[in-house]
Amino acid sequence: LIGRREAIVTRVPGTTRDRREGTLIWNGRTIRLVDTGGLFSPATDPFAAALRAQCQAALQDSHVVWIVMDGRAGVTSADEELVAWTRKRHDRIWIVVNKIDTARILDRVLEFHVFGAEEVFPVSAETGLGVGELLDTLTDRLVGVASETAPPVRDASVPRIAVVGRPNAGKSSLVNRVLGKERVLVSDLPGTTRDVVDVDFAYRGRPLRLLDTAGHKKRSRARDLSERVALLKMRRTLERSHLAWLVLDATLPVSRRDRQLAGWALRAGKGLIVCLNKIDRVPRRRRSPLLEETRASFRFVDFAPCLLVSARTGEGVGELLETTLEVYRAAAQRIPTAELNRRWSESFPERTFPSPSENLKIKYLTQTGTFPPTFVIFARRPRQITPGDLAHLEKWLRQRYHFLGTPIRVQWVRSKRSMSRLS
Repeated sequence: LIGRREAIVTRVPGTTRDRREGTLIWNGRTIRLVDTGGLFSPATDPFAAALRAQCQAALQDSHVVWIVMDGRAGVTSADEELVAWTRKRHDRIWIVVNKIDTARILDRVLEFHVFGAEEVFPVSAETGLGVGELLDTLTDRLVGVASETAPPVRDASVPRIAVVGRPNAGKSSLVNRVLGKERVLVSDLPGTTRDVVDVDFAYRGRPLRLLDTAGHKKRSRARDLSERVALLKMRRTLERSHLAWLVLDATLPVSRRDRQLAGWALRAGKGLIVCLNKIDRVPRRRRSPLLEETRASFRFVDFAPCLLVSARTGEGVGELLETTLEVYRAAAQRIPTAELNRRWSESFPERTFPSPSENLKIKYLTQTGTFPPTFVIFARRPRQITPGDLAHLEKWLRQRYHFLGTPIRVQWVRSKRSMSRLS
């Protein structure tokens, strides 16, 4: 329906947990879809109650409910239970009979009329059969419902924040605390979140978008296909974000997985904020030493602020949001070439930059990009740049300009035809 692979799809029941939203345009109408987890799973499923709560929240905001059933399996007792449960909560129900892949099995749809639903549609999610008729009827029946005449704009300027961390670090709890409601599924079991959940909200009138991801674990420890796909989607989500909240469990030591996530953010050029969650469980006398130990563990991203937060009590969440806007502004800032070179001349009148190896004769500097801030340095003679040179140049830039939480990339021009990336 939305034309891209957003949700994780497997043959294993219970793959979908959090509700996900997507939009499409049909007959000039904007339609918002909400995909929910499967209901009435076995009693042993620890997420059964949470899934029903998520589904009920989706029903309250919907104009019509599509109950998707398996056309090959026929009507089952679970279908009957689901229809009865939904009728108590919504008065407009359509039955969508899926897996009707060819016209030869259309007669299987007849038995689904037993529910007396407003509409019954045979469709095939795999081949697209019947989807057009379903959407045509939807737009015709909901004429009186307000709708946009154009698709919602996914504004590129809206800060996208990837929430990453190890399993059970409290990522989803932190997202719910920021939103002020139970938007994503939370439990004490590691690996609760699978799909990436995009949630839009506003802070001080500024729109923001949180991208809640699955917990980062070793691929060999992923128990099934859905967990392996979730890990891949987490990595891709980090790449499409502007900055990341690296959520740590303050009661546990920093692990190699935590540092690996910080390294991925650094290589991708993303802003970074390290969030020590569950700080309410740490005695106050231990908090300052814990903060220093955490900063020492992330020396390679020493530009990233480390904050103490608690998803349970809300402590530090306001500071986290303020710092997020500050990091975004730092990554987006562009320094005029004239101002940059004026400051360089003030610092080094001879335009010679002292480096650990030898003095660098800098002709001029210019900023060529943002997210992350990228600078090009032109020199009068080619030479081999050392890591010490890069560290000195980055330090000089950070001392003159506010680049909190964002990496800086520096490029060195050797000649008019050659540019080599150095950072």
